[in-house]
Amino acid sequence: MRLHNGNLLHSASDLNSFLGCAHAAALNLRKLRDPASLPDRAEDDETMVLIQDAGHAHEADYLDQLREAGGVAEISTEGSLEERAAATQAAMESGAPFIYQATFLDAPWHGFADFLRRVDSSDETSTPCYEVIDTKLARTPSPKHVLQLALYSRLIAHIQGTSAPGSRRSRNGRGTKETQSSHRSAIDHEDPGHW
Repeated sequence: MRLHNGNLLHSASDLNSFLGCAHAAALNLRKLRDPASLPDRAEDDETMVLIQDAGHAHEADYLDQLREAGGVAEISTEGSLEERAAATQAAMESGAPFIYQATFLDAPWHGFADFLRRVDSSDETSTPCYEVIDTKLARTPSPKHVLQLALYSRLIAHIQGTSAPGSRRSRNGRGTKETQSSHRSAIDHEDPGHW
């Protein structure tokens, strides 16, 4: 959750927080509006730091694989949300095979996807279509992860002017890909470097 141009922008994390505990979401809003009203977040302990570092390494390893294969548009983490979202849209319109650090802005929502992958369009348009790929260490997707992927898919659909992609993917800690579909959920054991 953040204030952007005087308005609230929500993220998948905010939605998950609200679904888990409405009071926690209210506290997050209170902290945003009046930072001095609540204490600062506690520092992560050593175990959490190790888990975060492993997650960053997992994401970096996948990015390295994609760089070696070629065709990765990398969105800068610098700049305004508008600039980063515009760069993401430009990369999508150019048909980049993969997009790293995709940024979405469609008030009241915003988000940052690890990766987007160009997929064949089910209709016969020449406009490239994308699905979200998120890197997670977990061996199976959690409900909050599926919700995050669904929100990103909705934001992709808004950019593409289409309905949300039928599937979303995650690259889990085993190096296999998980596919969440609007119709089913399946584990696909193809070559992990395939996408």
